[in-house]
Amino acid sequence: MENLDFTRIDDRLIHGQVVAAWLRAYSNVSHILVIDDQVCQDEFMQQMFQMLVPTGISIEIRSVEESVEMMRAGFKEPTMIIVKAPLTLKRIMDAGIIIPKVNIGGMGMSAGRKKLFQNISATVEELEIFRQMINKGVVVEIQIIPAAKTINVAGLLK
Repeated sequence: MENLDFTRIDDRLIHGQVVAAWLRAYSNVSHILVIDDQVCQDEFMQQMFQMLVPTGISIEIRSVEESVEMMRAGFKEPTMIIVKAPLTLKRIMDAGIIIPKVNIGGMGMSAGRKKLFQNISATVEELEIFRQMINKGVVVEIQIIPAAKTINVAGLLK
């Protein structure tokens, strides 16, 4: 997909690590697309996220449906996508959008989730989504911060 530079799963969406570390690692990114059906309807959270993003970086917060249409057209500028959960990416990919690589950076422990690797947890359904992505040729990696070692999820699922 044109101008898709980085795709991340992080249940916190926009926070200091994304702003400080990942935007520095992907310094060419000038646009962030947050895809979340709930947050796109929450004006307060949208304002909070916009305040966290540095000057010169634009941010949009869209639903899955809106995002699929945007992605079909391609991005006009280097873009980082952030979603809360694997299911969001599955819905996007089921709509025919190709995402070549997914970074898992924040999937904390919650009801139904079990530890996958260090502080990354997943439900049985989320693990199956990762398997489906990998079977489609998507590279799925865990990397909390750019300086950390990259862990290939395919090796964890064996």
